[in-house]
Amino acid sequence: MTGQGETETPFAVSSAEQDGATVIQVEGEVDMETCDDVRVELIRCMIHRTGSGPLVLDLRSVTIFATIGLSLLIEARHRTERRGIGFAVVADRAPVLRPLAETGVGDLLVLRTTVREAVAAAQLGAPVQAPLAHDDPAAGPTAP
Repeated sequence: MTGQGETETPFAVSSAEQDGATVIQVEGEVDMETCDDVRVELIRCMIHRTGSGPLVLDLRSVTIFATIGLSLLIEARHRTERRGIGFAVVADRAPVLRPLAETGVGDLLVLRTTVREAVAAAQLGAPVQAPLAHDDPAAGPTAP
């Protein structure tokens, strides 16, 4: 809810080919109301990609990043990994970087501050700092 004199940031999600990757750009708030729109676009881009380049989620224009956004990023990493698609996240502002750092989710992702850096890292298969539980063979099988 916005106070008097404040304007609500419009939400938008779009995708385009850039630097050999499919880049999904998100603007505005990522919360319970908008998270499914981002998820649908991620899945659509995974299914209908035109090439072998990575998938990059650009969050530089996100103004609020709710907890559900963290779950979305982990889910996106899992989905892309299962399909052998490189995945990276672009973020350079506190509304996204703070929750990623405070929860440790940023350690699970290829995280860069520009699209060009993210594309390069995702194409090279840049390692993340910590594996997800499904990456651990001792954790047992995971559902597809």
